[in-house]
Amino acid sequence: MDNFSHHGYLRTLALTMLAGVGLVAALVVLADPYDLYGILRAPGVNALKPAPQHFRNEIKLARAQQVSATQFLVGNSRVEVGFDPDSPQLGGSAYNLGLAGTGTSVAIGQLQYLRSLGVQPRRTVAGMDFHDALLRPGEREGTWYPPAQPAAAWRWRFETLFSLGALRAAAATFIMQGDGEAETMTARGLNPLHQYAKYVRNDGYYKIFRQRAEENAAMLTRAAGTGLDREGTRKKLRALLDVAARDNPGAEVHLMVYAYHAQLLALYEASGLWPRFEEWKAILLEEVEAGRARFPQARIVLYDFSGFGDFNCEAIPAPGSQGTTRWYWEAGHQKPALGEEMLQRMLAPAPAAAGDFGMALTAQNWERNRQRIAAERARCAAAQPELFDEAQQLVARAARPQRWEQ
Repeated sequence: MDNFSHHGYLRTLALTMLAGVGLVAALVVLADPYDLYGILRAPGVNALKPAPQHFRNEIKLARAQQVSATQFLVGNSRVEVGFDPDSPQLGGSAYNLGLAGTGTSVAIGQLQYLRSLGVQPRRTVAGMDFHDALLRPGEREGTWYPPAQPAAAWRWRFETLFSLGALRAAAATFIMQGDGEAETMTARGLNPLHQYAKYVRNDGYYKIFRQRAEENAAMLTRAAGTGLDREGTRKKLRALLDVAARDNPGAEVHLMVYAYHAQLLALYEASGLWPRFEEWKAILLEEVEAGRARFPQARIVLYDFSGFGDFNCEAIPAPGSQGTTRWYWEAGHQKPALGEEMLQRMLAPAPAAAGDFGMALTAQNWERNRQRIAAERARCAAAQPELFDEAQQLVARAARPQRWEQ
């Protein structure tokens, strides 16, 4: 009897554990926090999805395959929050693969992975970030880190279904419905930064811009003492063009220098990095010209959205003001409204003219583009001199030796 009771207890325990695991899996599948199963998508129940905290790259790549995307937006957080893949400019079949905190190497790995599965990118829109080309202290120029490939499917699929993290994400999915300020991700990969509404309400735009400006001033001041990763920039751009255009007739590759706000460009000036910024853009153009020669069957274009024009020089609301902005969350991150303007110019039948926002760069118009930016700067400085004065002050403060109080 004792032996029978012992086996019965173990059997009951095992069945209870299996039932618990099954219940967790059923709850995760029903909530579908990562938008992987598609069994139920009901407003007020699970239509809003939380932004993934783990396996972000794997989830985005899986979703891109599920929606049969052939157009890809790649880059860091500036792409992830600033470009809506549902834009009418793209006409469907687009997915936003942008990932915060990453660089061009991740974009290369994403496209390599998709191509290994037979996905041919019909159009790639890729953000080129100057910050990605600045050497970190101790980093050597030209160091190549092979693009990381997604985790094994069995691992990330298991953990996004059976783990406590998956259960928390499922609970968060149910809780966030109706919360207009929850951090979310759309079905095609955009993070619309709804959570910023709370920051704006509590702090105002000035404080958000100011905090990011202080962080950027500190980072750029450190970078001014290192150098520009010229060879690394060339290697990564060549690899990106290769994976997007090789053996892919008719492919479009639209590369863009981000539309940094004038505040951030003023920090480049104040920290002495402006000459490196221009050199970096020249390197991009050289590699694009070489890419066109390697892949004449593809359309490869580099657009410069940097400058001090009407979009970039958008006024920052004053301290204590409840004023809003139309184009920027803060100096480094645009809103999808500006992304829409950029897509419209990139995908237009004819390239933008010399005086336009989003100039398509060529060797022939390089100097005209520099003149455009200089003229814009003069107008922006006349309209908002305090923006440039503040940039000088922030960099000077960041360069000061830190004193620790005893």
